[in-house]
Amino acid sequence: MVTTMPDKASLPGKLLTLVKSAAVGGLATFVDLGALSLLVYVTGLSPRIASPIALALGVALQFVGNKVFAWQDRRRDWGRQAALFLSVEALGFVANLALFDLALRASPLPMLVTRMLCQSAVYFAICLPGWSLIFKAGATSEPEGLHS
Repeated sequence: MVTTMPDKASLPGKLLTLVKSAAVGGLATFVDLGALSLLVYVTGLSPRIASPIALALGVALQFVGNKVFAWQDRRRDWGRQAALFLSVEALGFVANLALFDLALRASPLPMLVTRMLCQSAVYFAICLPGWSLIFKAGATSEPEGLHS
């Protein structure tokens, strides 16, 4: 019996990409928190110094994991895509700050629940759509003009 992967433009293909992207996000969070803990508790580094290092590791994993695993984008356009990815991440960061601030003022929900809801909203409204434009779901070959 031959099984095939769903077409990446189909609903099942999009759902598979979503699940893969969420898994990458979970792993990136684990790496971020693990690196932060290791740097602070094992090496004795200040949390203020360790935080950007750990965060950078998580963001790097998020970029590579989404490009290679979630969207399976095999193009060599790493530099341009990394810059665009960081732009989406910056927009998501600002949106998270603003939405969280508004939600804290307007919602009786606990802070951590509010945080998770806000981050989910930003992920689905900004990050995921932005990344899908960057990685062109299913791009497995080089763009025009880069073939040898």
